[in-house]
Parts: sequence; structure tokens; C-alpha cells
Amino acid sequence: MSTKKFTNEMIGEALREAGTLVIVFTPLYELFEPKPPKWGIVVSVIVIGIGLLIAGIKVERRRA
Repeated sequence: MSTKKFTNEMIGEALREAGTLVIVFTPLYELFEPKPPKWGIVVSVIVIGIGLLIAGIKVERRRA
């Protein structure tokens, strides 16, 4: 049986998925680039990914 998703639930899911993808693929992208990575940028992008992940969790928990 399909249940109707609320807007906050969909937003929370999207934020969590975006955060997870950023956290996983940023280091992979930088490791396989031919030029040496700028680690300051890599770390800041990973921090943004963690922020997206936490924001998604907070949005979903606020709905409950």
C-alpha cells in the first residue's frame, strides 16, 4: 500500500541523499584527478555535505 509523502519528508530525503552523494563522491573525484587536489576546497565541500545530511535529518524529525 502506497502512503502519501509529506513535503517535509520529501525535502528531508532529498537533502540527506544530496549530502551523502557529496560526501562520497567529492574525495573520489579529487583522488582520480590528474592535478593535485586543493584540500581546503575538498574539506569545505565535505563539510557542506555533512550540513546537508544533518539538515535533512532535522527536517524529517521536525515533521514527526
